[in-house]
Amino acid sequence: MNRVRGYAVIEDELHLDGMRVIEVRHAPALVLPTHAHDTAKLGVLLAGGGSERSGLELDSHTPLALFTRRPLRSHENQYHAQGAHLLFVQLDPSDRRARAAIDPPRLALPTALELGQLLARAFGEPRPCRRRRVRDAVKTILRTLDEMPRRRPPAWLDEARELLVANMAQPPTLGELGRVVGTHPVHLAQSFRAHWGMTTRHYLRAHRVFHALELIDRGGTLAETAAAVGFADQSHMTRAIRRERGAPPGALRRQSADS
Repeated sequence: MNRVRGYAVIEDELHLDGMRVIEVRHAPALVLPTHAHDTAKLGVLLAGGGSERSGLELDSHTPLALFTRRPLRSHENQYHAQGAHLLFVQLDPSDRRARAAIDPPRLALPTALELGQLLARAFGEPRPCRRRRVRDAVKTILRTLDEMPRRRPPAWLDEARELLVANMAQPPTLGELGRVVGTHPVHLAQSFRAHWGMTTRHYLRAHRVFHALELIDRGGTLAETAAAVGFADQSHMTRAIRRERGAPPGALRRQSADS
């Protein structure tokens, strides 16, 4: 198939019971500014890497782990040095089946991997049985999501997250953060990891890398960008970006210009 649509190459697609299932590729180091989609989505990263930010939420997709996108949710994307090969199930928000993706639970990694692999295997089946396998896989995924509890973080934990992002250049320590939000730093650290699956340090580094690449994409110098987002120096930033994106910022900038 291999159709180019905007920033994506659509390699294959399947229309099924009001759903659209598409296999797409994004170019290496592609940076997509703020945008939104009018469909609810289930997604699986088949290969490569991608990071997505929506406000305070920032996730780097794990290969073969299911993720969701709410309809009309503003977000930005950055694809890693290898580009990204993805599978999406698009559902109209008015479709009652989309309810679980409109208000999705936060998935633990083992569950996300189980559901993502289920969808990827079904789409990879030979065409004579693909429709039935995909239909059954999506039904199982949506039923599982619908039955899972929605755990909402307490207000003080959201406040701590806001403070980290707002002060990424000079972030507060855990002790300072705990005093501001009124909780013990150990409880803060444990609760943060339990709700969002990462430490405060990892969360802060992910936001710094994402914002740094935005500034670099707009023409910022490496030294100025490192200082603006709170890295100790340019070398520190380069190491963090290489670790998170698979290549140093200069190489990513060249890849982005070529895409």
